[in-house]
Amino acid sequence: MTGAARPRLLVEADGGSRGNPGVAGYGALVRDADSKAVLVELAAPLGQASNNVAEYSGLIAGLRAALEIDPAAEVAVRMDSKLVIEQMSGRWKIKHEDMRRLALEAREVCSEFTAAGGSVRFQWVPREQNKAADALSNEGMDGHHVRRDHRAAADEAADGAVSEAPTGTGLQLLLVQVPVDEGRAAAVAAGARELLGPDAHVTAASNPLADAVAREIAQPLGVAVTSSDDWAGPSATAGADERVRAAYHSLVERGGTVVAVTTRQGVLTVLSEVLGLAHDRFWTIATAPGSLSAVEVWPDGTASVAFTNRTAHLR
Repeated sequence: MTGAARPRLLVEADGGSRGNPGVAGYGALVRDADSKAVLVELAAPLGQASNNVAEYSGLIAGLRAALEIDPAAEVAVRMDSKLVIEQMSGRWKIKHEDMRRLALEAREVCSEFTAAGGSVRFQWVPREQNKAADALSNEGMDGHHVRRDHRAAADEAADGAVSEAPTGTGLQLLLVQVPVDEGRAAAVAAGARELLGPDAHVTAASNPLADAVAREIAQPLGVAVTSSDDWAGPSATAGADERVRAAYHSLVERGGTVVAVTTRQGVLTVLSEVLGLAHDRFWTIATAPGSLSAVEVWPDGTASVAFTNRTAHLR
C-alpha cells in the first residue's frame, strides 16, 4: 500500500546589513511548492550585524516556520546567497565563528525534518528570483517585526472560498536585564534601541537602576516609561515570579512592541513560561547583567524565544 505523499514546501530567505556590519534585518517566507501560495511571511531587525549573519538568520527563521507547518515536509530552500547555500550544502568550509554557530543551528532544524521523515535541499537562485524575501528583509532592516500567517486563507482558497488573511502583529517583547550599576545604563539602552522601532512601549521594575535604564531607552524614542512592581522581582520564591508571569500574559493580550527592564528572575520567568521549563530547570538559562533577550508571540498564540543573553553592546 502506498502512503500519502509528503507535503512540499518552498522556503525563500534573505538578509541584509546597511553598512556590513551595520543595521541588519532578515526576511523569509514559506510557500506551498505546488500552488506557490504564500503560507507565512517573516521579518525582524537584528541590530548591528553583517550581511552573512542576517542571511543565515533569515534561513533559520524560514526553516523554523516550515517546521511548524509540517516537520515531515519535503522542503526546498532558495536563496541568492551563494555563500550560505554552498556552506549548508557542505561544499564550502565555514571559517567565521558566528556563521559556524548559525549554520549549526540551521542544520539542527534540518535534522528535525529528517527525523520526522521529511527532507531539506538547498538551491541558489539569482537575486531577481528572490525579490519577495528581499522586500521582507528590508522591512526587518527598517525595524519592523513581521509575521503574517496566510495558511487559513490558502486553505479556504483551495476549497473555493474567499477570505482575508488574519491580521495583527502579536507581541514583540524585548527583555532587558538590569545591569550591575548605572554606569552601564547608556550602553544597555543603546543596545536595546538598535532593535526597536518608533512604536515601542517601555516598562520597568520599580527601582532606581531599572528606571534609569528604561529612561535611557525611552527618551530618544519620545515615549514614556511605566514603572511597575509587577516586573520588580525577586519574589519570595526560588523560581518563577508570579507577578512577572501575570504581567507577561497581560502584554500578550495587548500585543505590540514592548521593552521590559527587569531582574534576572523576571527575564527567566518569561523565558521559562515560553519554553515550558520545569521548576528544577528554571535557573539553567544563562543571562548576564545588562543582557538582552527577546520573545515573540504571534497572533495565533504561538510563542518563541528569538534570542537570549545578547551582550555585544556591553563590549
